[in-house]
Amino acid sequence: MKPRVLVVDDEPGTVEVVRALLEQDGAEVTSVGDGRDAITQALGATQGGHGFDVVLLDYHLPHVTGGEVIRELGARGVDARVVVMSGIDPTRIAAETMRLGAFDFVAKPLSRADLRARVERAFRDRRLGAKGENGRRPRKSDVIIGTGAWVKQLYERIGMVAATDVTVTIHGASGTGKELVARTIHNLSPRYERPFVVVSCAALPSSLLEDELFGHLRGAFTDATRDRDGLIAQADGGTLFLDEIGELPIQLQAKLLRVLQFHEYRRLGDDHDRHVDIRIIAATNRDLDAMVASGDLRQDLLYRINVFPLMLPPLRDRKDDIPLLAQHFLLLHRARADKKVEGFTPAAIARLCAEDWPGNVRQLENKIQEALVIADGPLIDAADLDVGSGGGNGMVLDLGRPFQELKHAVIDRFERDYLQALLTAHGGNLAAAARQAGMDRKNLWALARKHGLDLDRFRK
Repeated sequence: MKPRVLVVDDEPGTVEVVRALLEQDGAEVTSVGDGRDAITQALGATQGGHGFDVVLLDYHLPHVTGGEVIRELGARGVDARVVVMSGIDPTRIAAETMRLGAFDFVAKPLSRADLRARVERAFRDRRLGAKGENGRRPRKSDVIIGTGAWVKQLYERIGMVAATDVTVTIHGASGTGKELVARTIHNLSPRYERPFVVVSCAALPSSLLEDELFGHLRGAFTDATRDRDGLIAQADGGTLFLDEIGELPIQLQAKLLRVLQFHEYRRLGDDHDRHVDIRIIAATNRDLDAMVASGDLRQDLLYRINVFPLMLPPLRDRKDDIPLLAQHFLLLHRARADKKVEGFTPAAIARLCAEDWPGNVRQLENKIQEALVIADGPLIDAADLDVGSGGGNGMVLDLGRPFQELKHAVIDRFERDYLQALLTAHGGNLAAAARQAGMDRKNLWALARKHGLDLDRFRK
């Protein structure tokens, strides 16, 4: 069945580009240039029994904003997944529309791979959700959050490899979202209705890990009282995700190599090989070339797993995404905390953006969950965060540098991060930002110039 997509944008050029791309992928596309027409079209299609699967919605529209369209569609029971587009202040708009119920967000100018991936994911979510196949349904938390160039480049790479069975290795520090990227590749692949099985190579000792992966026959060892299939068998037809493959014991690497080369494996105690149809995605936070040089990783295994590498940046290199990530985690976890928290104060965002987050996105998520428990108002404030507790501030002090030099470096970093968050929160309005900061407008302007910040970049 063809996906039905409603494209809502007042720029004819954008509509035509999106139409051509989606129709090339087999979608049935309807377009309107006004928010009111979008509501009418979506409501009429729903009432007629042939509702849209996806509404691709520009935020800045004549007469009715994208946020108002989302509210109205939700109030009238339109079940389409809404993917918002914007090239102006994407971080703020993404956070706002996610709070209103948008399924996803894509920044303009549009990337073909980025757009295709997000629309495909939204379509599959609606169709699989309608069938009640919740076990195979992509989770809303599985979206890759970000509005910078790195996200577009990542989706370009994912778009190249998702439809193939090529082995992928995802490189990145702990907490950067490697499993999320692996799930995205699986969800966009022809295997998306089959299992996605996660194996943590660092979580189990080698003796147990071999049994977990390959399974055993009854009598293979003392406690083997019955035959048992391993995780490789459970992943048959789907994707096997090997997290932290650099921790895989050397004695198991040859057995994994056989799975990669011949799609065959042997259970413990068995005399016969078994065939398996799986795609393998690996992830690591280690330097695999250095591991080969030290003898901890087989070179032939490295060649087999690192066919198509993907690199994930640490959170400190994508701080513009912190406000959006924080809002995403707030919406994801606030029900569990039983709080009606709607967002963050500018001071809270500034506090979050001033940190280096050595634990990356995972550490940020944990901090937002903690803040939800502490907060007692509609907005999380800086006082609710207490980012420095438990070693969470990420400050690494280079004691080899003179005190004054290190002090100035820390202050400069804080000033720049604070100004970026403050100006983003106020859309580049210098007067409003100065009031929030308790500073003279001229002094704030001079500080922005000192750090090379262009105010036009923050203006809505």
